[in-house]
Amino acid sequence: MKVNFRLNKKNKKDKIGFLRMDFSYTGKRFRYFVGISLPENHWSNTKQRVKYSVSNSLEINKRLSEIAKEIIKIYYELVNNNITPSNAMLKEKLDDSLRGISSQLSFFEFVDEFIKRSGNTKKASTTKEYIYTINDLKAFEKHIKRRIEWDTIDMKFYDAYMDYQYNVKGNSQNLFGKRIKTLKTFLNDAYERGANKHLMYKGFKVLQKETDAIYLTEDEIEKIYKLDLTENKRLEKVRDLFIVECNTGVRFEDLMHIEKENVLKDSIKIKIRKTGEVLNTLLLPDTQAILKKYNYELPRISNTNYNLYLKEIGKLAGINDTISHNTYKAGKQISIKKKKFELISSHTSRRSFATNMYHRGYSSVIIMSITGHKKESTFLKYIRITNEEAVKIISLNYKKKVS
Repeated sequence: MKVNFRLNKKNKKDKIGFLRMDFSYTGKRFRYFVGISLPENHWSNTKQRVKYSVSNSLEINKRLSEIAKEIIKIYYELVNNNITPSNAMLKEKLDDSLRGISSQLSFFEFVDEFIKRSGNTKKASTTKEYIYTINDLKAFEKHIKRRIEWDTIDMKFYDAYMDYQYNVKGNSQNLFGKRIKTLKTFLNDAYERGANKHLMYKGFKVLQKETDAIYLTEDEIEKIYKLDLTENKRLEKVRDLFIVECNTGVRFEDLMHIEKENVLKDSIKIKIRKTGEVLNTLLLPDTQAILKKYNYELPRISNTNYNLYLKEIGKLAGINDTISHNTYKAGKQISIKKKKFELISSHTSRRSFATNMYHRGYSSVIIMSITGHKKESTFLKYIRITNEEAVKIISLNYKKKVS
């Protein structure tokens, strides 16, 4: 009789797997997924436990020990009552036993279990969103240096998480709303199962309306490009990455995966990680020069640091117009004034690319074929254009057709 734990992945390329218990008894093997997902590099195959360097490793490892102890207990109870154990019988009794334990699970333990339970009933894209959200919450926990527990998920948590999404990660209001919607899915299920008895989260608003996200004009992008940063390699690398983003319209996560094989004669072909779609984007001279500068291996940096350093660069470039910026506090919209450089993020470059191309008179259909937007209604919300700018674009196009 033996209990082993393994990290099970659907295929070798997967970086995240689900923990599985293998219970060997009287020549049989009972396999049971314990409801915990984990990045591959967090797991020790030799010790069959989460590495101690991982946050909340003690909780997860304690959980695994409890499950191992429980399955052995169930087995002996059956044998002592002259009942021959079967896999179906072991699963039924272990499910019942762990259901009682679930009310004692921590927040992250419960969500790991929730994701596993959802794996067979939800679309792969939905499961992926669950994993994105829980990983984001773990990063947020590290950022605030305070544990996320059932009783700490209140309006104070909501405000802090919103600030983290907007001002640290540079995410849009819609993405923040998406994260909150997923979080409420976790919390509703936890409440129904008795794991969470706190209802403060019911007041969390799932914000959908787009914030006043900025874009940079071509002149402002040129100011950033011409900055002399030879004495500051940290900012020089970030500036170069940002220029490539502004010239191509690619997302930050796709930018990090551009390699020499992606660079064609007049374009860059890249597989979009978000959708799996393969798209071509522009290869402008400035982009080509930057790629050659790094021998087609662009510098790597975390999204959080990237957004912080971009604000430094924007300040050095003198992008300091005062902007009335709409944000939210405790679910209520407020307007605050900020310098434009304070609002620059990784997403600004993609928005700038789309908006500047639109200002040049290119149709939304042409730009969408590069950015990968599927709906024109979504794209038109995405770009930033004033009434005066719209009239100017139409006038220029009209004059071109007349001449």
